[in-house]
Amino acid sequence: MSEKKELEEIRESAEEIVESFAEIVKDLPIQEETYYEQEALNVLREDEKPASEKSLKEFRENFLKIMPSHDEEGNLKVEVAEWTK
Repeated sequence: MSEKKELEEIRESAEEIVESFAEIVKDLPIQEETYYEQEALNVLREDEKPASEKSLKEFRENFLKIMPSHDEEGNLKVEVAEWTK
C-alpha cells in the first residue's frame, strides 16, 4: 500500500470518528458552569492578643521540664543525628 493511500485512509477514519462523536454529543444537555475568582490569595485568620509574660514564662518552664536536656541559661541541647556525620 502506498504512503499516500495510507494517509488518505487515516484521514477518512479520523473524519468518521469526529462525525460519530459529534452525533453522540449533540443530544447532551448544555450545562452552564460558574467559576469563582478569589482576589486574596493568602487568607489569614485574625491575630489575637499577644500572650502575657506570665503565660509565656509558665509555658517555657513546662517545656523545659519535658525537654531531655538544657543548659543553665535555658538553651536546648540536641544531638545531631549520626547518619548526618
